[in-house]
Amino acid sequence: MKIGRIFGIMFLSMALLGGVAACAGTNGMMDKKMDNKMDNKTDSGMKGQMDAMLTGSDGHHAAGKVSFGMGMKSKNALTLSDIKVDKVPDGYVYLTRDGDHMHGVELGMLKQFSGTVSFDLPAGVNPDDYDSVVIWCKKFNVEIGRAYLPKKMM
Repeated sequence: MKIGRIFGIMFLSMALLGGVAACAGTNGMMDKKMDNKMDNKTDSGMKGQMDAMLTGSDGHHAAGKVSFGMGMKSKNALTLSDIKVDKVPDGYVYLTRDGDHMHGVELGMLKQFSGTVSFDLPAGVNPDDYDSVVIWCKKFNVEIGRAYLPKKMM
């Protein structure tokens, strides 16, 4: 008797799933395509939402994802998520061109070395003008990690 109920439940489940899939039709496929396109852009025209990967430099460990989005107070923000970075006394995050932190935009001090942190971008800073993010230790004058940003999404 239990086996009959199990098969009955499985049959009913498959029938319901088939009905849901049929209702989705081509509109469901179009929605998915639109969702994929929207995932690659932000409303403000910032770099695509594709994550850049943070990697270690100069023998240091750094890992995680870098992305742009909305931060506090509806400002554009850079987010470092799922990070694991070597602890350094004064690691700062920079938005850079070709990894040149000296001519980049300092976003702030890295106060935690794991998890997720966000930095609001200063007014007038366009992320599309930069191609990398660098974590730099000022005290020891050494790069801890870097992420190369994806090209601007059309």
